[in-house]
Amino acid sequence: MIHFLLLILATAGFGLLCLSRERHQRDLIGRKLPTRTGHYARWGGVAILAIAFLVAGIRLGWGVGTLEWLGVASVGAILTTAVLSRRSGRISSPR
Repeated sequence: MIHFLLLILATAGFGLLCLSRERHQRDLIGRKLPTRTGHYARWGGVAILAIAFLVAGIRLGWGVGTLEWLGVASVGAILTTAVLSRRSGRISSPR
């Protein structure tokens, strides 16, 4: 269960980091967010990744937890990139 929670936190963190970028905002939601909201998304993403690291360290021990966090962060980044690529392709390709 902890592994699934860490994966959700990592994916959410990278999703918010992705949403903080102006280019990706257009791909994901079709418009640009206000500057302040972009800043909140960036810091929210960093905070969620930090929380995931703390949860992993506390629940699994700092050695194993760090490795687990790196693993789920990698999977979360890949999932976020896949969703972004799919959304970007859907928006840019005429159908």
